[in-house]
Amino acid sequence: MSLAPLTPVIAATWPAVSEQVVGPFTIPEGGGGGNRVSAARLTDPRDQDATEAQIDAALSAFDQISQPPLFMVIDTQGALDDRLAARGFEMRDATVGMMTPTADLAAAPPPVTCFATWPPLAIQAEIWAEGGIGPARLAIMDRVTGSKMSFFGRINDRPAGTAFVGIHDDVAMLHALEIMPAARRLGLGQIMMRTAADWALGAGASQFSVLVTRENRPARALYASLGFQAMGHYHYRFPAT
Repeated sequence: MSLAPLTPVIAATWPAVSEQVVGPFTIPEGGGGGNRVSAARLTDPRDQDATEAQIDAALSAFDQISQPPLFMVIDTQGALDDRLAARGFEMRDATVGMMTPTADLAAAPPPVTCFATWPPLAIQAEIWAEGGIGPARLAIMDRVTGSKMSFFGRINDRPAGTAFVGIHDDVAMLHALEIMPAARRLGLGQIMMRTAADWALGAGASQFSVLVTRENRPARALYASLGFQAMGHYHYRFPAT
């Protein structure tokens, strides 16, 4: 398996401010929205490598937009990874892409536990902010042009969680799931995931996907318990300081 089929979904459901193509690379302008919208990637995910000159051109493009260089390398791009490592580029945030059939995950929520809403409510922005998801990432959600929705979770009639889902072709992708600390381990994450899948199924998504860092074992365990299977992985490379 490979992450390659999910890379267009990532780009469409969590988009950069703008992108330019430089040789084999797509260089995004991230707008302060984090690694996922700021990392260069091979435009054709089937490509496995780039030349030294092409990497130099990508680095120059980062300089032109005053953005620190960062490369996203997926599992089939070992040759590119070796080339960047030989330049002294360090690895960051090894991440697994996971997927499950939407129909297998979808379920209506128990009463007053989870609601689909667009645009997100002010309380959702507050919950995201407490989890480190600020205005730059909310702007990413606004930029999504395809089908999208946010989800607001409650426990004991209190605000407790929020999440965002976008759809590209027939694949939904969950981003920015945030459960407030006091509400964790109470089952809200599963409820919100199933509610999001229920919406996505109605919106035409046959598959439901997530991205999770290898270090986030609780989230990986949650997704595995819901039937998600690993599709592939990626990580970032950045110049050592």
